[in-house]
Amino acid sequence: MAGPLTFLRSFRHDAVRAVLLVQSAPIALTLRVAGCLRTLFPEGTIDAVIREDDREAAAHAGFARVVVVRWEDRREVVRELRRRSYDVVAVPSSRRGSDYLRVLPLLLRTRRILVFNDNLDYFPLHATRLGSLAYHMSGQASAGALVGWVLARLALAPLATIWLVGSVVRLELRSSWRRGRRTPAPPVPP
Repeated sequence: MAGPLTFLRSFRHDAVRAVLLVQSAPIALTLRVAGCLRTLFPEGTIDAVIREDDREAAAHAGFARVVVVRWEDRREVVRELRRRSYDVVAVPSSRRGSDYLRVLPLLLRTRRILVFNDNLDYFPLHATRLGSLAYHMSGQASAGALVGWVLARLALAPLATIWLVGSVVRLELRSSWRRGRRTPAPPVPP
């Protein structure tokens, strides 16, 4: 996993040799970020983690290695990527995109995490920017939307649990009431 030093160290552009680009946004933005990464790190190799739906678009994008991810194979992909060490994991941040790949950079061994927005502005994820990480993980556009998202999750989880338990209890009570209402069949004479 990304250790605590990932969020505390300063970022040095000259020390970057291996870059992993994670598609957590639409493929058009991901390919634009790849172009920006080639400009930032001309000597570095760029690997990419791409959703299965966008395999053809990434095939001719000039990545050193493309890892195609399906929902069913996500654990194997994490194991495979953790065997390698990346200097930078680049993450496009967009409200539209892949939810299940947003947490991937935090599960890998990396020195730095770079977050890109729709305008190709980027920043290294640092302890002072953990609010930006929360925006990225939730997919919300503003602080108010993020607070609403958290409050909704906090309120909906217990309510959904109560609703499901109540439904099961109601079904069990109706079933036992119906069993109690049945009259036994009269005995058949020999």
